Amino acid sequence: MFLQNHSRLHLPRPSLGACLYLGVERDTRTLRLSDSQRFNYYPATPLPTIHWIFHGDLRMVQASASMTAEPTLGPVLPRVVLSGPHRSPSASWSPEGVHALSVGFYPEAMSRLFGIRIEPLMDRIVPLDAVLSGSLLGRLLEIGEPGACEPFDQLERLLQTLWHDANGDESLPTLRGWVQSMAVRAAFSRTGAGLRRAQRRFRDWTGQSRRDLQLFVRTEQAMARASSQPHDGTPDLAALAAEAGFADQSHLGREVRRVTGLPPRRLGELMKTEEAFWFYRLLSEHLRERPRPVAD
Repeated sequence: MFLQNHSRLHLPRPSLGACLYLGVERDTRTLRLSDSQRFNYYPATPLPTIHWIFHGDLRMVQASASMTAEPTLGPVLPRVVLSGPHRSPSASWSPEGVHALSVGFYPEAMSRLFGIRIEPLMDRIVPLDAVLSGSLLGRLLEIGEPGACEPFDQLERLLQTLWHDANGDESLPTLRGWVQSMAVRAAFSRTGAGLRRAQRRFRDWTGQSRRDLQLFVRTEQAMARASSQPHDGTPDLAALAAEAGFADQSHLGREVRRVTGLPPRRLGELMKTEEAFWFYRLLSEHLRERPRPVAD
């Protein structure tokens, strides 16, 4: 099956590497897709994300749907929404061609930039104007307007004037690096010592506990290693589990299912054959190009 690539990944400039994780832009206006190909499947994520819908309509899938079953759809999403961290995989669907940009932020960076708490947004999608107001909201709503530069470039230019990292961190961290960085900062914060205080600070900054986030770290490492294996072979899941820090192959299967809703082999098959799993393919290509993280 020939899968067309009308999606691209945007990596932030180094000076915003501790603020933005990455951006994903999808444009299907010139494609002729079937109804099943108009689904968009996403994994669970610890990151809050802003979505701009420049053209077309998107609806969230309200109930689990197979590739052939009739889905239960929510209302049309507003043009700009904020999606909080999601502990379960999600899916959306569009009745026609769509052009959209989604940008993942590190939770503590979003809190610092916009003055909002992330934990109350867990598993929720809200209009951006429900949590922001004033000139900053206006400038974010203007992103993607005709005649301007590329939408992601617009966002970076706006954030560059707002983001001042006191630690001077200009890296492009993996989720593993981000979680480790947050744990160190929480442990050595000047606002108080002790394990429980550090745990509370970590949750305040990220919206989740460090233990909760390890699920995403291990899954990212497994996906990075799987992406580097030959595409024409059957992946060695037992070896993959050991390399990525899982207790065994069963542990790998359970946690991949929690993040994606699918067992590892089935996910790999769908990534190869189904247009609707375009995001997983894009993320897989990105992780394959990065240096392999070293397991703890």
